[in-house]
Amino acid sequence: MHKDNWFTEESYFNSHSTGFKVKKMLHEEQSKYQNIKVLDTYSVGKLLLLDNKTMVSEADEFVYHEVVSHIPYMTKPNVEHVLIIGGGDGGVVREYVRHLDIKTIDLVEIDERVIEVSRKFFPQCTSGLSDKRVSVYTKDGIEFIKNKTNHYDIIVIDSTDPEDFAAGLFTKEFYSCVHKALTDDGIMINQTENPFLDEFGIKKIYQNMRQAFPIVKSFTAPMLIYPGVFWTFGYSSKKYRPTNLIKSKIAKMKILEKDLKWYNTDWHLGAFQLSNLHKRKIDQW
Repeated sequence: MHKDNWFTEESYFNSHSTGFKVKKMLHEEQSKYQNIKVLDTYSVGKLLLLDNKTMVSEADEFVYHEVVSHIPYMTKPNVEHVLIIGGGDGGVVREYVRHLDIKTIDLVEIDERVIEVSRKFFPQCTSGLSDKRVSVYTKDGIEFIKNKTNHYDIIVIDSTDPEDFAAGLFTKEFYSCVHKALTDDGIMINQTENPFLDEFGIKKIYQNMRQAFPIVKSFTAPMLIYPGVFWTFGYSSKKYRPTNLIKSKIAKMKILEKDLKWYNTDWHLGAFQLSNLHKRKIDQW
């Protein structure tokens, strides 16, 4: 933290920052993999930091977790087996357990301390981890997926930025492993950073995805705590286009939407309408 109890996350080659005024530090530790902090802030409530990068806040966590979960679910007729790589805060699991037709949900998080810290400070996110369909594996997601073939209907890559141990989650080799682990009509969802700041080469990320999947699209959602707020996500599919909603699921989703804070099917369709800037950044014309 800096003077006057402000935490700032620097990005874009240290020329752009996002700040939060802090009430107090609730937790700090050094795990085997990273520094973990939980701050109590004035503007976004509890805030989870990994290596001093914002991950989850009480104010906006539902946006990320709802969109990466319900978008692929609504575009694939049958979803029985789901894999989440990363996502130790549990928020994506919470959203998938809402769908009772899903049989298994595997969470693979390399750092078990992220899960335990989240259980304590973000119980609204981790509530789904106790569901009997959920299995938690504290393993390296890259190694885990190498042994899977034609198994998962949806794979969500809920990763940090493409640095350090997470860098391997953005390569064409990894996306090829994801493709192999998916069923013949499977879908991959991943976060693909901010196109305005573009610290990590978004175009290359999408090029890597296109080498593995025949259908690659991008959508947007605002993430208040992430640098620049404007955030992009990738949708990679073997068969289904993201704006073709499954008609048999719409009525059920309309009921479920009443309990959601962000996602609805109208927003779903609009999220894939991209600006020219966005299209240029990901080379999608």
